Amino acid sequence: MSTGVNILGTGGSAMPIIDIHNHFYPPAYLEALASHPGNVQVTQLGLRGAMLFSNVNGVALADRRFWPVYEVANERGAFLYIHPTSPVGVEAMTEYWLMPLVGFLFDTTLAAAHLVFAGVVERFPRIQWVLSHLGGAVPYLAERLDRGFYAFRECRQHIERPPSEYLKDRFLYDTVNFDARALGLAMEFAGADRLLAGSDYPHQIGSIPRMLESLRELRPPAADGEAILGGNAARLLGL
Repeated sequence: MSTGVNILGTGGSAMPIIDIHNHFYPPAYLEALASHPGNVQVTQLGLRGAMLFSNVNGVALADRRFWPVYEVANERGAFLYIHPTSPVGVEAMTEYWLMPLVGFLFDTTLAAAHLVFAGVVERFPRIQWVLSHLGGAVPYLAERLDRGFYAFRECRQHIERPPSEYLKDRFLYDTVNFDARALGLAMEFAGADRLLAGSDYPHQIGSIPRMLESLRELRPPAADGEAILGGNAARLLGL
C-alpha cells in the first residue's frame, strides 16, 4: 500500500501534512484539495488512494473538518487506508508495548465504527476503506455494533443499515494477524475478496514468512488464495 498519499498528524495541531513519495507538503493541503482538486498532485500523479492515521492528534476521522478530503476521494472513487497511530487513552499503554500490541488495534476499530455510525461511509459511497491489522477487532465485534444499532436511537441517526453491512461491503482488511483462525473469521465475515495480504514488515513484529504460513494454514480455495495474495490489491489499485 505504498502507492498513495500519507496524511500525517503534525506534532502540535490537528492539521495534516502530506507525504507523496517522501516529499512533504504544508498543512494548507486540505484547503487546496477541497478548493482545487484538479490541480493537486493526487490528480496529476494518478494515485489511487491515501493512507490516513486512525486519528489526527485525538480528532476522530469522522470529524467534519476532514470531509473535504472525503468529498474529493469520493469523486475520484479512491481508497483510504487507515493505519493506527498513538491511540486515544495512550497514557494507559506506556508499559509492555501495550500501545502497538493492543492500543493500535482498538484505535482502528474505534475509527471504523465512528466512521460508520457518523454516516461518513454512507455519505461517500464511492470510497473503499481499508483497515490494517485485520480490522483490529471489527470482525469479532461487528455483531455487537449491530445490537447497538437496534438498541440505541443515536446509532440509527445517520445510517439506514446495520453497521456490519457497511463493514462487509465498503471495507477491506489486510491480513496482519498471523492466526489462521482469526483470518478465517475475517474471511467468513467479509469474504475472501475483501482481504489483502499484509505482513507488517519491517516492523519488529512483522514477518513475510509468517504471513505466508498463516495463509497456508487458512487453506482457502486456490482462487481465493490468489486473490488475497495479490488479485484484490491489483483490483483496488487499478492494475
